[in-house]
Amino acid sequence: MATFRKLKSGKWQARVSDDKKEFSIGTFRSKKEAEIEAGKIEERIYHGQTLNDRKMLFSEVANEWLFEHKKESVKDSTFEQLEVIVRLHILPYFGHKRLMRIKRPEIKRWLVKYVEIKDRNGEASYSFGSRLKYLSVLKSIFHYAVHEMEILDKDPSSKLEVPVKDKIDIKNKKIKFYELDKVHKLLDYMETYKHQRFKEYRIYFVLMYFLSQTGLRISEALALRWSDINGNRLTVERQTSRDDNNNLQLTTLKNTSSYRTIKLEEDILNELKKFKIVQSEMFLKYKAFKRSSDNIIFQNYLGNYLTPSTVRDSIRDYCKKAGVDYKGTHGFRHTHAVLLLEAGANIKYVSGRLGHKSIKTTADTYLHITKKIEEDELKKFASYTKRKI
Repeated sequence: MATFRKLKSGKWQARVSDDKKEFSIGTFRSKKEAEIEAGKIEERIYHGQTLNDRKMLFSEVANEWLFEHKKESVKDSTFEQLEVIVRLHILPYFGHKRLMRIKRPEIKRWLVKYVEIKDRNGEASYSFGSRLKYLSVLKSIFHYAVHEMEILDKDPSSKLEVPVKDKIDIKNKKIKFYELDKVHKLLDYMETYKHQRFKEYRIYFVLMYFLSQTGLRISEALALRWSDINGNRLTVERQTSRDDNNNLQLTTLKNTSSYRTIKLEEDILNELKKFKIVQSEMFLKYKAFKRSSDNIIFQNYLGNYLTPSTVRDSIRDYCKKAGVDYKGTHGFRHTHAVLLLEAGANIKYVSGRLGHKSIKTTADTYLHITKKIEEDELKKFASYTKRKI
């Protein structure tokens, strides 16, 4: 049987028994609240369920979630990202607190803290995407405590979201892409550009053309092998990454949707065929030009994988020489998507070609493009159905 005692503060303390050991389950504003909570605890005891440990620290749950639950189920690179988020952004704020004492207002204050931190220029130090990741990880930890460890009755982070203003800002944020005339200008320059050492090896022309025609992520493109091309079909099934010591790793893709086979347009397919012939000639013509053991498509002259940082620096330099604003390597991926949508491609087709997890991701990313297309189509409909007076 539960026992109740009124404290000098006016609150009520409730105690219950488990295996003849009596322990406090906390203090409550009224005896009725104490009786209700005691009833819940006694029901858990009766059904042999795990009792809430009121002294357990948040750090204990977070570490179990990270090292026992997540470590074996995610990629090493993903685990490293999760470990950094937990260690630098979650544990310093919640780690020393008792799990049972963490309430929604406290989590909201933690969210606001990251919104308010500014850099020297007065700009937000943490992007919307970063804050979204931090909240997602925190929610996963609380979900684990409730549904896996069964030591928490309610999830205090349930349905919490980033501020509405942040959502509006991120959706209205314009993506960076190369307009069609700029793509042509850059490719025209690269087609005639001659490398100082190996003039006939136009790797950056083919790479930039390829990125704009396929929408692959740079990490996916740099991991491609000639065997990934079968007729006019290209299979994407791996990507490159670098560890802390900048050593190359071939890893799995971002998610299951990233594994895809796409069709190559005739012009880029012909350029790839010509590039393969030139590459084979280079192996025979120059002793210093080494053949890749992995049969890489975009290999450097030593037969190694290109590094994304080297590619970024090189393309930035080429853009400057061509008189085109640099939009980043990811700008080619955005360019491919935008041009497809503007050409009238179905958004589901674009989403699948890019390897997005859902159509919503595609629609949200290219919101300004899809809105423009919607407006143009509506104008066509209005013009067609307009009554003549």
